[in-house]
Amino acid sequence: MASPSEMREATFYNYKLIRKIALRPESKYSYMSTALLVLTALYFIYGWIGLVYSAVGVILMLIVHAIVLRITIRRVDELSEKKWTFRRDWPWIGPLPIMDTQLNLFRRLHFHLILVGSCVAGIFYPWAHSSLVIAMVYWHFWLLTPRLRLLVSLWRESGDGVVRLESKEVSYYHQ
Repeated sequence: MASPSEMREATFYNYKLIRKIALRPESKYSYMSTALLVLTALYFIYGWIGLVYSAVGVILMLIVHAIVLRITIRRVDELSEKKWTFRRDWPWIGPLPIMDTQLNLFRRLHFHLILVGSCVAGIFYPWAHSSLVIAMVYWHFWLLTPRLRLLVSLWRESGDGVVRLESKEVSYYHQ
């Protein structure tokens, strides 16, 4: 049986803690090192223009993510619009919730984000330099990787639960 202090710690308002997913520092460092690896590869293949287009690609993808999330949140759940902001804490980079958010909403938003972000990168394919298209596709999926890993780990959980993203762990609560 859990001690009273553990029970108090495991309950958040009317929500009970179901799972905590620890974010290991090694995975954060490997996540960031893949960014450096791709930057190096783009530099060796395309030269300085590869690095310039890589910077343009990450900026474009961050803008696309912000626009898609804002439009989708406004359409799906306008009340939670103020709960989302731009985050810079590893591995949560980009527009993400700063407060608790429903797992169902998180899933739905990221489904839209995967589709629209991939389509936007594909739109550039016929006209843009190949390093820009490669950078846009890479940065799109690089920004989404921690979120997709989270969604895969919460695959079997009920959608009416609540997710809280923190820099060292992710908590999943249920009513």
